[in-house]
Amino acid sequence: MEHISKALSSLGLPSHSTKPEGTASRPSTRTPKADYDFEERFKQIQEEIARRREIMERSPVVNKTIHDPKECPWKDDYFRKCEDCKNGQRTVERWEPKPHRIMYDVSACFREVRYRELLQKSGLVGIELEHTFEAAVIDEHNRAVYRRLMEWDPTQGRGIYISADKSPDNPQGNGTGKSYALHALTHRLCRMGIRCLYARTVDFLMELRAAYDENTQESEWRVLDRYIHVPVLLWDDMGKESFRTEWGPERFYYVIDARVRLGKPIVISSNFDLPEIEERFGIDNFGPAIASRLAGFCEFLKLGGPDRRLRRVK
Repeated sequence: MEHISKALSSLGLPSHSTKPEGTASRPSTRTPKADYDFEERFKQIQEEIARRREIMERSPVVNKTIHDPKECPWKDDYFRKCEDCKNGQRTVERWEPKPHRIMYDVSACFREVRYRELLQKSGLVGIELEHTFEAAVIDEHNRAVYRRLMEWDPTQGRGIYISADKSPDNPQGNGTGKSYALHALTHRLCRMGIRCLYARTVDFLMELRAAYDENTQESEWRVLDRYIHVPVLLWDDMGKESFRTEWGPERFYYVIDARVRLGKPIVISSNFDLPEIEERFGIDNFGPAIASRLAGFCEFLKLGGPDRRLRRVK
């Protein structure tokens, strides 16, 4: 390593700072011997780092898999960041009792952490957090629909509309498992690492009304923006809303139209077919436009059978 003073001299620069005339200079406390000792020590440190790196690269590797956050070796580390595991692998070097490396496969653990984070923000609450496809009671009434939802690819940019398959035994189509299907699909999407939002349409309307009461466009826009731009929107029980003016149907139209234009999937459950939805949102209002966009954007599934809630009571 070239001495700094020699390097400066070779460039034609002074090896010390100049002082205005008449200014006393403080005597330097450094000596050529001190500079030499520093450079020599720095060189020794570099050589030691290289030697230890070579030893560690030749050391044996122990492979371990972390499946759950409870098994995390860094869980008690105050500075732990789960994002450090997003690449799926972390390596730790140990010198005792002899040099070795531990290579952790953390991909399963990171997926679990990500799943829990997405689920917490998904809109599911209470008992809905237990509604998964794995826990579902599968029978001849829901088998085909649930299988389709477990295969559905949200990246294709199309939606799904699940309506009730009404029968004389269940003329309203209640309790056939439509809401459960959306809950389970929300779980599946979160497992896939896809951000989604589950909400009942009546809750959407209540959020909008609360924002409207604040009398600011910004607050209403925040609600609309959340429903428009989330990667997957799951809307439950469409058609249960009560409208007194054109204001409500217009907001539903706005969200649906925006998502269709952006190619963002929307999954809807309802007791009503499209002609009934058209009527409920207003034949002379936004009903035909809403029905038309859903018809061109969604795959339609029917979910029938008895009212499972009443059957549980019996």
